[in-house]
Amino acid sequence: MRRRIVGLGVLAAVVAITLFGVPLGFIAAQSLLGDERSEVERTADAAAVSVAADLTRGEPAADLVGNSGDIAVGLYGLDGARLGGSGPARADVVVRQATGGSVAGADDVGGQLVVAVPVTDGDQVTGIVRAASDYTAVRWRIIGAWALMLGLGVLAVAATWLLARRQAHRLVGPLEALADTAQRLGEGDFSVRTTASRIPEIDAAGGALNTTARRLGELVDRERAFSADASHQLRTPLTGLRLGLETALELPAETHRAAMTAAIESADRLERTVDDLLALARDTRSAGVPLPVPELVADWTAAWRPVLAARDRALRVDVGPGLPVSRASQAAVRQVVDVLLDNAVEHGSGTVTLSVRDAGGAVALDVADEGPGPDDPEEIFRRRGDGAAGHGIGLALARSLAEAEGGRLRLTRPRPPMFSLLLPGRPDGC
Repeated sequence: MRRRIVGLGVLAAVVAITLFGVPLGFIAAQSLLGDERSEVERTADAAAVSVAADLTRGEPAADLVGNSGDIAVGLYGLDGARLGGSGPARADVVVRQATGGSVAGADDVGGQLVVAVPVTDGDQVTGIVRAASDYTAVRWRIIGAWALMLGLGVLAVAATWLLARRQAHRLVGPLEALADTAQRLGEGDFSVRTTASRIPEIDAAGGALNTTARRLGELVDRERAFSADASHQLRTPLTGLRLGLETALELPAETHRAAMTAAIESADRLERTVDDLLALARDTRSAGVPLPVPELVADWTAAWRPVLAARDRALRVDVGPGLPVSRASQAAVRQVVDVLLDNAVEHGSGTVTLSVRDAGGAVALDVADEGPGPDDPEEIFRRRGDGAAGHGIGLALARSLAEAEGGRLRLTRPRPPMFSLLLPGRPDGC
């Protein structure tokens, strides 16, 4: 592309200089020829004036004026014979043309510029004065003018070449950087950004590419987070379903119906979890719908009490009276509390307590157990990789969901641990 820009710039300069220079060169040549012709004609006129009186009296002509330098002056009679001065012995075609009483001239007669001026006495032509200038000298002056114009044209083309190279570098450099950024973006590097080139059109394309990279990065991050969150949130329902089915295999056949019913309920909860995750990923919420606290508490009790019972642990539920009305997302709250209960099951010990209370106009959901609690209260809320030991992505997900609903998730008591989810509410129930 650099070569094309430079080539087009130089070609445009050559065409412009040619279109301008050729007519100018022709005009310069004609101007020099005209100046020389005028000088020769003035010399011939002066000579004709100086010999007019002598020819009228029939006397020999005096010395011809101008018969010196690069202009040769000769006097011819009407019979074509040279009477004086320098020139051909017999009249040439230019001199014969002047016998008619008018000035005659030719630009190239034997390599000379020739002008013939008639000498008159009234209306009668008494002789012809021939002035001739060496055409070679004029030609060299024309060639010199053309050489100067050619040199200036070459300098103009060279300057155009330098400017075209500079402009090509200024244009192609940002375009190459833009292409490299686009290639890296296509290879999956969504952190790439273009730099400003101070060329509005290229900067506009770079800004659009930066926006695309940012949006693609956010989209991929969201998809990765959804995959990690989904795998984390679906693990517990799947584990409960599997445990229920494995337990049913060890029971008598007459109890299988109850086991299948429990399995269907677990599958329903699993489906509801998937729906919640999809709703949260797509940000589709039921705005303005009051949070059904009793219904949620019943779901949590039915889902987690068997899981804890399988580990010889208990779930205690305490719902306080006169709760404020919260309009937080049901899906988000369900997933946050599921994370807290799962954390109590996996990392806690003893009885797990789920409490719902009025916290000064806010709805507080507390999940506590009798375990030792975390070593670093702030580290547990930091999202880590899939292979990290200890607390994984669950609590980080729970805090982000709580904050998205305008609430807060905190470790209100480190030992034994108690997590509190605070949701904004309306005490008047409106």
